[in-house]
Amino acid sequence: MFIDSQEAFAEAQSVAAAAGDITSTNVYDTGAAADIGIGENMYLTAKMNAALVGAGASIQVVLQDSADNSSFADKIVGPTVGVATATANKNLAKIKLPIGLRRYLRVVFRISGATTTGGTASAYLVKDLDAQQYLPSGVSAT
Repeated sequence: MFIDSQEAFAEAQSVAAAAGDITSTNVYDTGAAADIGIGENMYLTAKMNAALVGAGASIQVVLQDSADNSSFADKIVGPTVGVATATANKNLAKIKLPIGLRRYLRVVFRISGATTTGGTASAYLVKDLDAQQYLPSGVSAT
């Protein structure tokens, strides 16, 4: 998988917060008025960098779009990942973008269930996905 820094929504962004949405550091301007997703496949990929901390908390990655970079709406909602499985390097989303997205794209990390006191996450727009799976520290793949 090739990651271009221009398509980074968030890189190791803190997801420590009260329940609610944490907006990504960056908004991606596609430069087009409509119909993003026609042509080559594009994907949203997101992962935990450092484990989510907060008993009873969960996290979802949500892709939002906007025509004016002001009013955003949910377009893709990833699976809910509980604190027990939101460990370091856990994949949160690998989702193909739908046709018809509007010009501006951003990600929110949706925290629910409880306040989180730690954790970082990253999210990117990419042309292809890798099949790499991360193993817990100390586990060898043989």
